[in-house]
Amino acid sequence: MVSQRTGYIEVGAEKLHCISIGTGPKVLVCFHGYRNNATLFTPFAAYLEKAYTIVSVDLPHHGKSNWTDHSHMHPRDLVMLIDEIRSRYSVDKVSLLGYSLGGRVCLKAVELMPERIDKVLLIASDGLVFNPFYYFVTRTGVGRHIFSSFLTNPNRFVGVIEWAKRRNLIDASRYRFFMQYLDSDQERMLLLRIWPSMSRLIPNTKKLKDAIHKFEIPVSIYMGKHDRIIPVGLAQQFTKDMKTVKLFILDRGHRVFDAETIPKMAECLLS
Repeated sequence: MVSQRTGYIEVGAEKLHCISIGTGPKVLVCFHGYRNNATLFTPFAAYLEKAYTIVSVDLPHHGKSNWTDHSHMHPRDLVMLIDEIRSRYSVDKVSLLGYSLGGRVCLKAVELMPERIDKVLLIASDGLVFNPFYYFVTRTGVGRHIFSSFLTNPNRFVGVIEWAKRRNLIDASRYRFFMQYLDSDQERMLLLRIWPSMSRLIPNTKKLKDAIHKFEIPVSIYMGKHDRIIPVGLAQQFTKDMKTVKLFILDRGHRVFDAETIPKMAECLLS
């Protein structure tokens, strides 16, 4: 069994919990998806622990991280986090691994500090293209009010949601998104904390692509052909005319990685 070491990294007034695995000379910083935690990437250790020291971070309001309600994780916090990891392990550059929401965090890190990034592995990544819906409900006054009202008193909105669906004003995926939160107070409150807290980490697509191109950063993206949460078309749009970005489409849904696919993904970080 691969041994794990745990600890905390201070990011301003907050503390992010992380686990580290392996003793390799390179450092791989990992960010999990929504409602996951830092242990998500443990299966990668069997393939990477000799080449990398894996540092997997619990994002705000996940796992064992301590994060204040209504507090945002800002770009400066992300830079501070990665620089602290670089300092602890005495490396100039780190590689990044992100799944879903964690992929968006990786992309923002590449945009902010491309000179400190070696390789990037993204799995079913969010943030590949601008999401106007997410921006509206987390970054605008009207959107935040609607979002908060829906999550604190969702039954008021059922009729409106059904009406909008019948008239094709919202697509099937948005409809499913709204309806899945009607029956669980716990799920709604979790979403109300997590989405706003991560809303400052939205990549600027042009700056991000320019950074990848300028620093020739190798980026490998794995997407599920049947993913209904983050459609593969978003990755195809992102990778167009990007020479150092490779896209792999697997016969999977949103949970792309498993015992069969993990070895192939890990190889992208070893080659």
